[in-house]
Amino acid sequence: MKAYEFEFPDDLYYMKNHVWLKPENGQVSIGITELGQSLSKGIVHIDLPEVGESIKKGDMIVAYETIKAVSQISLPFDSKVISVNEKLWDDPNIINSDPYGEWIVKVNGKFSANLVMKVEEAIEYYTKLIAKERERYADN
Repeated sequence: MKAYEFEFPDDLYYMKNHVWLKPENGQVSIGITELGQSLSKGIVHIDLPEVGESIKKGDMIVAYETIKAVSQISLPFDSKVISVNEKLWDDPNIINSDPYGEWIVKVNGKFSANLVMKVEEAIEYYTKLIAKERERYADN
């Protein structure tokens, strides 16, 4: 599905901070949406957690720095890091070239679809967000 020109695959869940989640086989892969990577062009540094690290609900799990800002990813559930995308240490910008193919971190945790948005909710949320931003900048 799409919100304007931005793709949001049907098999993922979404958070309002431009993060996607893909639960499978008891683990959850986490990445940045196409819209999120578009806003975060030029990722220059990424701080990944240690494998085995326990992260409390709401605490930062990943931080990434762009030429414009520092952004953080936190999850709405307790989790334990089971894998990090090692390629990101050398080239954090690969997220921009393939936002849905390049995950950032994989965790075990009590994932619940009630805590995040399904694709239909995400499309509605992000369509409104994009429209509001475009309207705001059209006035300048």
